[in-house]
Amino acid sequence: MDKIILTRQELYDLVWKESLTALSLKYAYSYDGLKKLCKTNNIPIPPNGYWSKLKYNKPVSIIKLPVDNAENQSFDLIYREKDSKISYDQSPLTILTKQIESNSKAPLLVPEKLSNPDILIQNTKFIHDKRKKERYYRNERLDYVSINVDETNWDRALRIMDTFIKLIRYRGHSFKRDRNNWGPNIIIRDIEFPFHIREVQKRIPPLKEYDTSTYIPTGVLLIKIGESFKAIEWKDGNVKLENQLAKIMAKLELEADKEVAWQEECRLHAIQRAEEEKIEQEFKARKEKEIIKTKKLFSDAEKFDKATIYRNFINATEQKAIQENSLTNELKDWIKWANEKADWFDPFINREDELLNENDREEFHKPKQTNYYYR
Repeated sequence: MDKIILTRQELYDLVWKESLTALSLKYAYSYDGLKKLCKTNNIPIPPNGYWSKLKYNKPVSIIKLPVDNAENQSFDLIYREKDSKISYDQSPLTILTKQIESNSKAPLLVPEKLSNPDILIQNTKFIHDKRKKERYYRNERLDYVSINVDETNWDRALRIMDTFIKLIRYRGHSFKRDRNNWGPNIIIRDIEFPFHIREVQKRIPPLKEYDTSTYIPTGVLLIKIGESFKAIEWKDGNVKLENQLAKIMAKLELEADKEVAWQEECRLHAIQRAEEEKIEQEFKARKEKEIIKTKKLFSDAEKFDKATIYRNFINATEQKAIQENSLTNELKDWIKWANEKADWFDPFINREDELLNENDREEFHKPKQTNYYYR
């Protein structure tokens, strides 16, 4: 796309040289878009009647460009392509709608008579004709469109839906059944849209208290796409449904893009969350390992301290017996046995014991507390 880059002064000169209407034909911006651009940047525009007075050589007054802090700001004006109706200051929906409408090959014109119908419309017509004879006729092998209108509007609804389906296929999209084998649904960027066309009905309240209401067709057709709170509806109004197909198509494509972006955001968020959980689990594992090592350190230190106390006691017992000349063979055996138990309890030695094990060592180290208040 060709464009021109203007300073604030150059844009001011431009809008006083040509009318906004003329500029909107030259550049891909609407009249209101150019007007808003000037207002936002404190650029005065010619008042009403200015160009008529100028045309007939009547005196006019020119409003000077006010001083502004954004003097160095630049503006991009995109040249309008030949016969293009797209204005880039408008909403994405408006822009895409105009792009679809400007494609002369796009099937947008609903014919007066059904011609070369799509396979979905052929199936729909077949099912409809069958149900005239068999009210509850079903054929699970055929994909057909849900059309719920009065018989007088059946032909019109069929033609609208046929054109719409052809437009969907022309835009590179497709149809398929959902996971429950219902459908077919519109598939755009792998996003599924259930759809149907129906006739708006008017409710007539019952005359008697316990009678049911009566519903009468209004001739107003409505296309509903999506489900639940995400569903979007278009219906006859100032603009007939036949002339809204480009807008419907544009809206669906934008909704699909939005859904794809949201799914990608969810995917990235899930990856980030998984990474955070992995880091958190690794930290918990490190912490648990550190707690175990630290507890072992403190426990071993306490055991070593107790083993030292035991040995000191054994040595003191032996020395006392020697001094008193009472070191009997029985006491010698006890001293040998006691040193073996101290070696078994000492974490530096960890002597094997035939009758005691690791659990017994912990029990001697930290005996279980007895609850004397238990009844």
